[in-house]
Amino acid sequence: MARTRELPPVPENPERSPPAWVAGEERVRVAGEPGEPSLEAAVRAPAGAKRAVLLCHPHPLYGGSMHSAVVLAIAKVLAEKRGGDVAHLRFNYRGVGESEGAYGEGVGETRDVLAALAELRRRAPGAPITVCGYSFGTWVGLRAAATARGVDRVMLVAPAVRIFDFIEEDGLEFQGRLAIFVGDDDEFCDVAEAEALGKKLGATVTVVPGDHYFMKSRRKVAEQIVPWIAP
Repeated sequence: MARTRELPPVPENPERSPPAWVAGEERVRVAGEPGEPSLEAAVRAPAGAKRAVLLCHPHPLYGGSMHSAVVLAIAKVLAEKRGGDVAHLRFNYRGVGESEGAYGEGVGETRDVLAALAELRRRAPGAPITVCGYSFGTWVGLRAAATARGVDRVMLVAPAVRIFDFIEEDGLEFQGRLAIFVGDDDEFCDVAEAEALGKKLGATVTVVPGDHYFMKSRRKVAEQIVPWIAP
């Protein structure tokens, strides 16, 4: 797996967003491979979905969860704009919320993404899949997408390139369409770094006003992201 650089100090009691649900979502459990933890998830899967989107949340040690504001905003816009023909699933990595297990240093979380992808394929059979990760979720989501079947596009929202190395040591590469979406004042990925990553990965890059957290523009950001992740 690609390397991580030194992480910022981990807070003793990270603040997490309160649970919030999108209209039409069903709360479910995602079962991994034997010996892997069961994960808490929320899925919205209309019959005959033409596209399915997996949402991967930010770093679990710093308060990330499937209820994180950016992830929730994207899920809401997906349901409102494309809820009739696009399925989505968001989930908590191991050790977060009601998911079993403990933090897996990125390796375990990549397996969690694969388990969530299998569940999404089961609920939206035949639909092409987009993986949309935010921050830490871009790192584990891209790694999982490179080995999973049915994924044809990946969106990296605010990839933290100063912490995570997105170029795989083992040469593993995602073969579908890639896009990067980044704020012009991102603390973990400036515009030049995003463009350099885009060049290496063959990804398009969209720059918008905002920091890593899109504090004042989450709804607007989600509205710009949704047409690409659910074409």
